[in-house]
Amino acid sequence: MFKLTYYRRIQLSFLLLIFIPLIAVSTVSFLLIRSSMVEKLQLSNENFLNVMTEEMNKTVDDVTFASHFIVNDTNVRANLKSFADTKRLDNYQDYVLFTQIQDLFNLINTKPLNNNIRMYLVNRQNFLISSGTEDLTGITSSVDKLIKRVNLNEPEKLQWLGMTDSALGNRSYYIARVIYDSREKQYISVLLVSISEAYFTKQLRPIEFGKVAIFDSSGERIAGDEGLSLDNVNSDGSVRTVRNISKSSWNLVYEASEKEWAGQISRTFYMGLIAVILLFIVFSATSILIAKRLHSPIHKLQRVVRQFGLGNLDARLEVKGRDDIAELGNTLNTMLDQLQQLIHDIEQEQEQKRVMELEALFMQIRPHFLINTLNSIKCSLILSNDKLHSGIIDSLMSLLRAYLKVNEPTSLAEECKLLAHYVDIMKVRNEIPLKLVINLDPATEGLIVPKLILQPLVENAIVHGFVDHPSPRITVSSRQVADRVIIEVEDNGDGIEEELVGRLNRRLMFDDDDDSSYERVGLINVVQRLRLTFGEEAAMSMINRQEGGVTVTLCLPLGTHHVLQGGMNRCIE
Repeated sequence: MFKLTYYRRIQLSFLLLIFIPLIAVSTVSFLLIRSSMVEKLQLSNENFLNVMTEEMNKTVDDVTFASHFIVNDTNVRANLKSFADTKRLDNYQDYVLFTQIQDLFNLINTKPLNNNIRMYLVNRQNFLISSGTEDLTGITSSVDKLIKRVNLNEPEKLQWLGMTDSALGNRSYYIARVIYDSREKQYISVLLVSISEAYFTKQLRPIEFGKVAIFDSSGERIAGDEGLSLDNVNSDGSVRTVRNISKSSWNLVYEASEKEWAGQISRTFYMGLIAVILLFIVFSATSILIAKRLHSPIHKLQRVVRQFGLGNLDARLEVKGRDDIAELGNTLNTMLDQLQQLIHDIEQEQEQKRVMELEALFMQIRPHFLINTLNSIKCSLILSNDKLHSGIIDSLMSLLRAYLKVNEPTSLAEECKLLAHYVDIMKVRNEIPLKLVINLDPATEGLIVPKLILQPLVENAIVHGFVDHPSPRITVSSRQVADRVIIEVEDNGDGIEEELVGRLNRRLMFDDDDDSSYERVGLINVVQRLRLTFGEEAAMSMINRQEGGVTVTLCLPLGTHHVLQGGMNRCIE
């Protein structure tokens, strides 16, 4: 055994000392218990069903007694005959008859009937008389349906009408008996007996395991588990018993699946388990002695790994032999060498990263220095009451801040504010009376767009379209059309040759580089940034205006992550 590999030694000792005894004892115990369990279960079920059947037979006897008393009493039949065609209590005589019939019910109630049983008398006009003082709303709505089920040509015989739902949401089983006048050859009243579903539920509740249900003669379930049926018999080892309630048309069905009744063998199984535990203790003690010797190489591996984890990067395992543990030790040593080299490389990389972060922080000082310097100049100009140049410097500071955060998105309204600052600077720089008109649909102002996305379009219009123009004007407008936002940048400049416009539109549509000699790369950058933000459906096109100038149109699809809110409409000169 000890000449086998480490894995085989562990596997064989575990199998011989633990699994084989455990499986053998458990199998024998289970087979012994299972063989005696079915017979005991069937005997227990018989006793349970006998008690339940006797209780239901007693209930049927009570109902039969009450119906016989009403049918055979002469005074009662006379009162019912007089009351047969009464629709409502219109006079004192009707009230007297109604009271006498209710007194009859009180007499019947002196015999201790089940609290879940209710009796009603229904005359030929479907006038309802109850045996108690309960709310008649539920039974009133069901009287017509119940009377239709009654065979009026079978007097003085109990008729089983089945389950019916009431208007109050309650379910009851109904039994009917026709009270017949042999002289007039017609019925004078129908006795309805209602047995609440709660009665059946209470009778079936004591069951500890398995399923039980009660059915009428047609196979309709009266109460109990919905998974049972009168005809279907499971063949999966289930224990099934069907008991007929002789004084009615009901059938009581009990079924316990193998999974349910097998759970009852646990008590006997525990006794066998105690024996298994004793054997397990003996086998475990023997296994520990053997496993201790087998575990010694693993303990050395653990010690080396623990030392390496505590910071001793030079810890290595001394390898002896050629078994599985020796191979694992060589692999571990190789892995520790690689980890040590990786840690050294990571430390150098972190050091380089810290140096680069310091350099980046130093580079950020320069633009902030310029902004602070411009702010000081602006304050001096304000103190000197030079509003023009202080405003230009304020616009320049806004653009510098935007350039520092150019990768952050912004709203369309904020983008137009930056555009206004840019135009203010260009008006002073180029000495032109440029007019900027911003006309945004309020529903589009909150649209999130890349920062400084419109500046290249305005810059092209200023640089290429307003040479010696007396009254240059640029209009930025937006509107929402279905699930898209249209942004238009118009100028009244000199326009572009039609051939060049066509070539530009082809390049903007397909985003290719076939015209690498063209210098207006800012337009291509605008299209690329829009498609990165809004997807490949984003588009830009250019067209010459009939009255002069160029219109650049941006078509942006809306998605669930794009926000539309706010409102803005102004003119900036």
